[in-house]
Amino acid sequence: MGADQPAPTHRRESAMRLPPALLALASALALTLSSAAAAHAQDELGLNYKYFDPKTETAVGTSLAEQPPLNECILIQDVEQLSPDQPNSSAFGPQNISTRANAQLFASDDCTGTPKAVLKPGSDQQPDSLTFRSVKFVLP
Repeated sequence: MGADQPAPTHRRESAMRLPPALLALASALALTLSSAAAAHAQDELGLNYKYFDPKTETAVGTSLAEQPPLNECILIQDVEQLSPDQPNSSAFGPQNISTRANAQLFASDDCTGTPKAVLKPGSDQQPDSLTFRSVKFVLP
């Protein structure tokens, strides 16, 4: 009987090592998935800005409603209905919250002409004196 006892002890030790191995595997998988999610989040584009609401006669802070495409002109919808020659008809005080693309800001509705400003990724809030009606995101 003494010769038979070491084998069950050895099996019991192997069984005890299995859960830590599974825990390590699960931890590695969770780390990999969280890293992939963080990398995806780093690719997001966006713009915070303000506009003047003629109904309430106040400045309103907002963001682009959805993920903007690269290299396409986006007319700021909050000022789209206002004629460009009206007072307070432009968006202002922008902040590029993108992590990888420059935001080119234009006075025109169709991104024509020279950009009024080019905001680098993760830029600080710009002054309210910087006005624009359209934006285009481009890679640096």
